[in-house]
Amino acid sequence: MIAAMSRTESRETCGLVISTTESDERLHPQYRGNVTRDVCKEQICSCNEIEGDVHIDCEKRSLTTLQHLTGPSSQFYHLLLHGNSLSRLFPNEFANFYNAVSLHLENNGLHDIVPGAFLGLQLVKRLHINNNKIRSFRKSTFLGLDDLEYLQADFNLLRELDPAVFRDLNKLEVLILNDNLISSLPINLFQHVPITHLDLRGNRIKTVPYEGILEQIPGIAEVLLEDNPWDCNCDLVSLKEWLENIPRNALIGRVVCEAPTRLQGSDLNETSEAELCPSQSEGADTSLVAPPTQDQTSKPGAPHNPRPTPYKPSKDSKARENWQLKTKPTPVVTSMSSDREQPPPQNVTCPQPCSCKLVGSRQGLGVNCESKKIESLGSLKPKPLPAHELNMRENNIHAVKKNQLLGYTSLNLLDLGGNNIKVIDNGTFQNLSELRWLYLDKNYLDTLLAEMFVGLVNLEYLSLEYNDIQLVVAGAFSHMPNLRVLFLNNNLLKSLPVDSFYGISLSKISLHNNYFTHLPVSGVLDQLNSIIQIDLHGNPWDCSCNIVPFKQWTEKLGADVIVSDLKCESPEEFWKRDFRYVRNDLMCPKMYDKIAPTSLSKNSTYTLDSGTRSNSYVEPNRVSISVLVPGLLLVFVTSAFTVVGMLVFILRNRKRSKRREGNSSASEINSLQTVCDSSYWHSGAYHQDGGAHRGFDCTTHLSSTNDA
Repeated sequence: MIAAMSRTESRETCGLVISTTESDERLHPQYRGNVTRDVCKEQICSCNEIEGDVHIDCEKRSLTTLQHLTGPSSQFYHLLLHGNSLSRLFPNEFANFYNAVSLHLENNGLHDIVPGAFLGLQLVKRLHINNNKIRSFRKSTFLGLDDLEYLQADFNLLRELDPAVFRDLNKLEVLILNDNLISSLPINLFQHVPITHLDLRGNRIKTVPYEGILEQIPGIAEVLLEDNPWDCNCDLVSLKEWLENIPRNALIGRVVCEAPTRLQGSDLNETSEAELCPSQSEGADTSLVAPPTQDQTSKPGAPHNPRPTPYKPSKDSKARENWQLKTKPTPVVTSMSSDREQPPPQNVTCPQPCSCKLVGSRQGLGVNCESKKIESLGSLKPKPLPAHELNMRENNIHAVKKNQLLGYTSLNLLDLGGNNIKVIDNGTFQNLSELRWLYLDKNYLDTLLAEMFVGLVNLEYLSLEYNDIQLVVAGAFSHMPNLRVLFLNNNLLKSLPVDSFYGISLSKISLHNNYFTHLPVSGVLDQLNSIIQIDLHGNPWDCSCNIVPFKQWTEKLGADVIVSDLKCESPEEFWKRDFRYVRNDLMCPKMYDKIAPTSLSKNSTYTLDSGTRSNSYVEPNRVSISVLVPGLLLVFVTSAFTVVGMLVFILRNRKRSKRREGNSSASEINSLQTVCDSSYWHSGAYHQDGGAHRGFDCTTHLSSTNDA
């Protein structure tokens, strides 16, 4: 058991001297002082027993250090520290928490773990350091975690892994490294580490060697490799064979080729070894060759577009379907590795160590400088100013200066992907008015300014995926009025400003694998008037009120416009559900509980999501009780008065009818009486016998009339 050391003593051991007073200044005010305080006894954190396990919950306590805090000494516990401000961990940071069996450090803004920080945590089996800003794992980063079995470090900024970082973790089985910036795995990374579950999704890995990597994880039971820019060449044959020999269903997801172009979008499992590594006699560098568009396939020999987008249709998924830029066919960039077929003109000197050849039907100059360890565009001697295609992919360029592209007025395609570019001077591309394809993917750009793209008036395709982009300034793309395809996926974007897409008519855009919780409609999405395909998957969507307008926008799009799913990350009740199929009133109850009284008017109907994208089901309005009760009472009283009035009117009419009928009968009787009397006396005077007969008939008639 390691005794608690003072901060000053521990830092002197590592060559860092910081006084106790300075340490106290980093501590939350209520915890300052020299006394070590028990987080449970003094109620600094909430301590609860859940199913027999003690949980010390210190979530969101604004902690910046743990120097003067301690955990219970008589029992084991889970230590929950997520949502604090532990941005840097110093040696022996957890020396007073030696009974912890699991440690949660998510969402602390953690960017540095000084070796020795975990000393004293010999009992910890699970460590969660995900959703932080850690850039590297050093050799002794996890020193002291002798029993560690589970390490979760996803959603960080990891680029570098020391080959020996896991060497002493001889019980580590689960390693989660997805959604980082890892471009390669160092040899012997897993030596003596019994990995069974490995998650490497959403990184920048192009290949994984068998020797020194795959051979060291023979007990693998589950591996995830999606969303990496896999380069399907000879080096990937060993990965294909390894995947075929691991346990069935151990591979979760797909390994999709991004390069070379002829295999873009292909599933590695469905690609033959001959396709991955064609013979030298057949092989040629086709890194700049694109497959024909649909319109061109019907015309034998028709030229096709250079450098299509990174995705093409796959056999069993719509997620990567048809990102081909549909423009007027242009000449194909032919192979640059063989100068025999189309050598450059005699008056053109090809810069060393590049290769050159004529490309396309117009016989423009193609310059291929891929993977030549070039550190600057200015180092190309002589400058290939007549070039139509310039491929500078996979070099060591760190910055692009304003004057380095002067004179390249004929340039149609520029590929600067896979370098180490952090800076591009404003106005760098101002003379490249003929440029149509620009590749800046797999670099380290963090901000996009409008001035960066001045001059690209004819640019149609821009790839910025796999960078560190955190900020897009309003109008960043406004200098590219002809831009049709834009890749911003696999960056660090959390939001887009108003007028992000002002002045352009994008057809296709990829925003997947960023950090969006929602996207604003007004001033952002409503500017995508020409969109025919948008990729949004892999973002942590927050399925609450803010996402409802975005959801309604997606429902107006065609069925095939949105690529893949849109799964909720929060709240927990909707986790991993596609928010397009969650009812609006469930995601945002308050929006429906506070509908104004004017909603009673027939022109103010409110449509609810029925749980399908058709939105064909309309529920009746929800009206407040304070409005509904008086309204119903008024209707009832009005109806009652109406009914009473109608009854009175009917009764009065009946009485009048009876009176009229009585008067009519009396008048008729009197008339008959008069007639009878007159007949009687007239006949009696002159015809005594006949009058008696007639008198009898009249009496009978009068009797029947009176009865009636």
